[in-house]
Amino acid sequence: MTDSLKYTLGALVVLIGIYFYNQNVQRSYTASDSSIFSGDPEDIHRVLISEGDDSLELVRSDTTWRITQADSLLIKENQIKNLFDRLLAVKMEPEPISRNETKWEKFGVDDSLGRHLQVFNDKDKKIIHYIFGNAGQDYQHNYIRDSNSPEVYRTNDNVYFLLNSSATYWGKSPPKPKELETDL
Repeated sequence: MTDSLKYTLGALVVLIGIYFYNQNVQRSYTASDSSIFSGDPEDIHRVLISEGDDSLELVRSDTTWRITQADSLLIKENQIKNLFDRLLAVKMEPEPISRNETKWEKFGVDDSLGRHLQVFNDKDKKIIHYIFGNAGQDYQHNYIRDSNSPEVYRTNDNVYFLLNSSATYWGKSPPKPKELETDL
């Protein structure tokens, strides 16, 4: 082999080595998001959403959901679907934005400013309790904190509006019964 061919093959081996090293380094920077609820949706029997003095409780009986504060309202099925498909599936970024409790107010995740999401199983054991905040100018994401942790994370989706404690957001009035037509 000539010297120029040896140098060319050597340079090619070095470039291939750099390529594989770079791929390995890039793979280590891949962020792994974690969903706020990773359990079985069938384990959820009660959901409590609260903000300040307002609260809403959704309770499941068999396969149907009801609003405890408004028995006359029928559940909007699309809102229950959003609860499971978006709200409970929202992901947190892997690294916390803050661990400082004095900054909770800045992110809107302190106990008085934030919207609380609590999920319970059939034995009324609390599965999760997160506090969501929507402070700042970032309208594509929210801030989230586990009630037992000082760490504040950013979410991958804006789900703050789904934490609505209004009964009419989750339910609708039943259709009025049609009057019987009589032949006169």
